Parts: sequence; C-alpha cells; structure tokens
Amino acid sequence: MGHKIYNYKKNYIDEIFEFTGLWDMPSKCGLKIERQKDKVIVIVTDLYHENPGSSVTEFCARLANIIIKEKDIDPKKLVFIHHSPDLGSKYEFFTESFELVDFKTKDGQLSEPGWTEISKNKVEEMLRGK
Repeated sequence: MGHKIYNYKKNYIDEIFEFTGLWDMPSKCGLKIERQKDKVIVIVTDLYHENPGSSVTEFCARLANIIIKEKDIDPKKLVFIHHSPDLGSKYEFFTESFELVDFKTKDGQLSEPGWTEISKNKVEEMLRGK
C-alpha cells in the first residue's frame, strides 16, 4: 500500500497509514511510531471524515497486527495508544481522548483489546521516555 512517510529522525515515523479494513474497505488512520530502547510507542489516530473505511476502534486488534508486521515491531515491546482528536463539538464524545490499548495474544496474534483512558500529559511523558 502507498504510505506517505515523514521521517523526522531515524526511530520516529509520522504518516497517514492506509490499510484494508472490514469488508475489504480501503481505510486509513494517522500513525506515529517512536522506537525507544525498551519499548515501541504506536499512536493511531482516528481520521473520522477523511477515512472512508474502518475506524481504529472497530478494527483495533487487526490494525495492531498489521502495523507490527509491516513496521517490524516486537509485540512484546508494543505500547499501543488510540487517539481520538477533538472534533470541535459540544458533545463530550467528540473531545480529544487517548486510550492505552492492551491486547491478549492468541495463536501468535494480538486479540481482545482493552482500553484504559490516559491523559495527553501521560502520552507526552511516554514519548519523552519517562
């Protein structure tokens, strides 16, 4: 798939990631990857109106498996964060949020995602290696 990759430093990727979603629908999300010494932080962002296919939420485990395979990430080092951007709505559902996503492993594949909300400050600390 064609990816627009912007490498600001060797261990950092920031791109629009295209993938085949549910029912073979072309889909895309924002993807940031930062490789640190003991972990690989992956942040996937729902693109809402710009995404014609599957959302990150409904395709989370399968998307994580695609990313770790395509980006050569050790699943044991994976820190997977789901980001929903602020859509400027009065509804709380559409405000910016971050969730740390934990997976179970079944037959060598990530499955059964579980979400824990975390703050933007916590995400920034993790990116600074704290």
